[in-house]
Amino acid sequence: MDRFYLLDASFCPSVNQGRNPIFSSSPERAVASQMTAFTAALQTCAGRSFHRYDALHDFSVREYRTFWRCFLQWSQGLAWSGSPDPVCVGDDCEHARFFPNLLLNYADNLLGLEVAGPDAPALTACHADGRPEHLTRGELRERVARTAHALSQLGLREGDRVVAVMRNDAEAIVAALAVTALGATLSTAAAEMSVETLLDRFAPLAPRLLLAHTTQRAFDTGIPLADNVAKLAAALPSLQGIIQLDDGGLPASVSQPVHTLADLIGRGDAQQFSFQRFPFNHPLFIMFSSGTTGKPKCIVHGAGGTLLEHLKEHRLHSDLRPGDRMYFHTTCAWMMWNWQLSALASGTEIVTYDGPIATVDALWRLVADERVTVFGTSPAYLKMCEDAGLVPGQQFDLGALRAMMSTGSVLFDAQFEWVRDHVKALPLQSISGGTDILGCFVLGNPNLPVYAGEAQCKSLALGVQAWEHGAPTSGIGDLVCTNPFPSRPLGFYGDANGEAFHKAYFSANAGVWTHGDRIEFPPEGTARLHGRSDGVLNVRGINVGPGEIYRVLRDIPEIREAMVVEQRARTAPPDRTHAERYEQRMVLLLVLQDGVALTGALAARVRRDLARRASPTHVPDRILAVPALPATHNGKLSEAAARNAVNGLPVGNAAALRNPECLDAIRNHPALNLAARELPAPGSSREQLERHLQALWERLFDFAPIGRDDNFFDLGGHSLLAARLLADVHQSTGRTIPLATLLFTPTIAGLAAAIDEAASPRLAPNLVPVRGGTGAPLFLVHGASGSVMECWGMVNALRTTRPVYGLQARGLDGEQPTQRRVEDMAASYIEQIRTLQPGGPYALAGYSFGGLVVFEMAQQLTRAGEQVELLCLLDTYVGEQFLPWRTWMHYCWNYPGWQWRKLRAVPAAQRLRYLRYALSRAAEGVGMRRGRLTCRPDAFTESLPPALRQVRETIGRAMTTYHPRPYHGGPVLYLRAAVRQQRGDPLTLWRRVALRGLTIAEVPCSHFDLVQEPNLQAVAAILDEGLAGT
Repeated sequence: MDRFYLLDASFCPSVNQGRNPIFSSSPERAVASQMTAFTAALQTCAGRSFHRYDALHDFSVREYRTFWRCFLQWSQGLAWSGSPDPVCVGDDCEHARFFPNLLLNYADNLLGLEVAGPDAPALTACHADGRPEHLTRGELRERVARTAHALSQLGLREGDRVVAVMRNDAEAIVAALAVTALGATLSTAAAEMSVETLLDRFAPLAPRLLLAHTTQRAFDTGIPLADNVAKLAAALPSLQGIIQLDDGGLPASVSQPVHTLADLIGRGDAQQFSFQRFPFNHPLFIMFSSGTTGKPKCIVHGAGGTLLEHLKEHRLHSDLRPGDRMYFHTTCAWMMWNWQLSALASGTEIVTYDGPIATVDALWRLVADERVTVFGTSPAYLKMCEDAGLVPGQQFDLGALRAMMSTGSVLFDAQFEWVRDHVKALPLQSISGGTDILGCFVLGNPNLPVYAGEAQCKSLALGVQAWEHGAPTSGIGDLVCTNPFPSRPLGFYGDANGEAFHKAYFSANAGVWTHGDRIEFPPEGTARLHGRSDGVLNVRGINVGPGEIYRVLRDIPEIREAMVVEQRARTAPPDRTHAERYEQRMVLLLVLQDGVALTGALAARVRRDLARRASPTHVPDRILAVPALPATHNGKLSEAAARNAVNGLPVGNAAALRNPECLDAIRNHPALNLAARELPAPGSSREQLERHLQALWERLFDFAPIGRDDNFFDLGGHSLLAARLLADVHQSTGRTIPLATLLFTPTIAGLAAAIDEAASPRLAPNLVPVRGGTGAPLFLVHGASGSVMECWGMVNALRTTRPVYGLQARGLDGEQPTQRRVEDMAASYIEQIRTLQPGGPYALAGYSFGGLVVFEMAQQLTRAGEQVELLCLLDTYVGEQFLPWRTWMHYCWNYPGWQWRKLRAVPAAQRLRYLRYALSRAAEGVGMRRGRLTCRPDAFTESLPPALRQVRETIGRAMTTYHPRPYHGGPVLYLRAAVRQQRGDPLTLWRRVALRGLTIAEVPCSHFDLVQEPNLQAVAAILDEGLAGT
């Protein structure tokens, strides 16, 4: 066939001359694409010519058996045996089965050495601390084979089910591929998910093994991972073992055998392992529905269908090939993790990242540093970058980046323009499908132009259409697929007769897959998504089922009814040159019990409970109290009607509702348009100032209404939000308000009084009242942040009637110089507390680093002849070099083991680089112990405002250089949390220096959760006893 004729056919679809594409591929790129190469092969196989992509797609749908046979044989490096005949048994989508006589191994095909050699790069795993790991295809294949061999020795077999709670790192990939290499079935979840949410997914599977990360990281929140894993294991009676993916520990309560991945790799023998081939339709992954109407459904995906569909999407639609480096920002709970994993089968190197987005530009930095060629992200992240004013194309070297993908929610027109104008001119592919098919219905095409707001094309061999009322429509309709396809799930686990599977996808249109999305297909053959057609919410790329939210809210007695819907909110007015800008929000509508109002405290509880019992993804963007929720005449709540009202749209059939009048209250609720609301001027009166501050608070917290007496900290405020708020106050009023002001005036009314220079306590610069009372005060010293705001909840949980004052670090205001020695801080703080309490006895407490300061304060006060009635250290650590000799030697003995286990996990070719990194960090530690500040702050510290960053860095230096000496004063009370990994146990030192005794009270939580829910009551009770002398 004439090469130029093929190019013309592929590259030039029917174009609406009234619209211009936002990007067009070059003819040279189209000629060289794998889409063009496969089209030529299919033409030879079928004896047909395809003048245009729509002709190619129509044939692939109509003659899907020919298409899939040709693709199977064309795909380089695809290893299989048996017969490709018959290609498909059955003609209806619901019951058809592909390649029943074909055998393959999913992991073997991902790690094959024909498509790319053993020295080709396979994996780069980036960590939150900046340390990368690199594996070649040969190294990854050997590591997987060794792990699989060791797992087989533990008895893991074909058909066994394995569940995983993992971070997105190299260990997760090795373990996952080893499980699939044995023919076992894998289900994955993210490390931040709660036990309740995990059990909804994993309990029905009766898994044999659990894979889990257990080491707590600084950015982790909530229950420690090890405790979460222990609770999960205890609730899974079928579990026969746990595979730890890192070097963290597990509680002694765990009854199952525990193995580490490092040990499995060490004792496995790659030479004795062979990649056995299994039937094409053997179960590979079990994914999960979102739980709209109940617990999530367990969706079983076959190995062959998953592999073929991903190969088609990666090679043809994405043009992935050896030499590409793809990074898709995802967690192990999202199908895009599985999707990216399969890119290994195309010879592509995949890049992973296991940390938080500490700064807005973090992912662009990763893309630049790792020379990523294909970057997968979400509309939410692009919106975040736009709001932050980023210009990634100027700020980073993106020369290697050739394409971007976006999924998870609707990518709007303006975001295509933002990428073109602020990143670079490249194909931005809006891809959409779902967990249900573990693939895409609409996606990119290297030969076609890109139109803003639209996916480039329908996926080959998938008969995707828009239907309305059971028939095709030229407008917006339900997304359906009319023909059989290999990646259709095998069914739901535990759904023996297929009834639930039929109801989910085939009951609306017999024999036709009905997906649950709304879609339209413009004349160019592109696709425009319009969100979900059911109640499922899509939050930052993750489907969230309202049922998971409602289960948590049922336990809050103030709530009578609840409904959660999506709002498509316009964030900027349109003009003649730019498309309208929208973002998607989760809106929670609450009907409260009689006499109950939606206060800041109640809203804070809703957010806190959802984050703790479900996940942060389940926390709504807006919480609205409404008189009633729309319901049909038979009493069923109508989410569609509420969603239309929230979005300002007409309700299609109001007569079907028994209370349509409630829609006006929802539609006109003022909290739905906070961003668009004009900020009232501060004015000249107290009332006007309070209205201005209320608008600032509502914009800051993205929640309304906020009352004048609602507490800043109950709403979720912390030191960073306080800094942002007071910066806004300075900009609008000209007044500079100290950060500590919010500690003693944490309400709109109190802040207005402070701005108006009403009477406020005249104290030393860093001594602030936290809680009122009578009697001698408790003085509380800040932790590493420099502020006592993190202890607000704990202070308010105290039952004592004594007042509490906080001591904050010098330098928080950016004006005072910081202090670099604990001894200097202690002397300064003593001088300040004496302005309030000239003589003892003193009550002192300090959280974390603050414990070192109050210990030194007690030393200096005792030497001055003063009495200290309470000295309380809240989980305070010391520099390991100051530990007693035996503890120091124990730490030194174990430290090489910790580092050795890390080093063993690094490929041989990368160990020198890792050693250089480790030595540089060690050198910085030595420098800090000698009084120097770190020259390379961590990602979190780097993201802080300059004043807070300076305070944090100087406190870090002070922490490493302070040597506690013997204390001759009264007994010391020590609150102990779980021992932190890779830190020396400080209790041996505190026992030695507390000459008159050390009282230890244990709280079973992590160090960082000691001053967070649900541990506040326990910690406060211990402090109350200490203050009472009991």
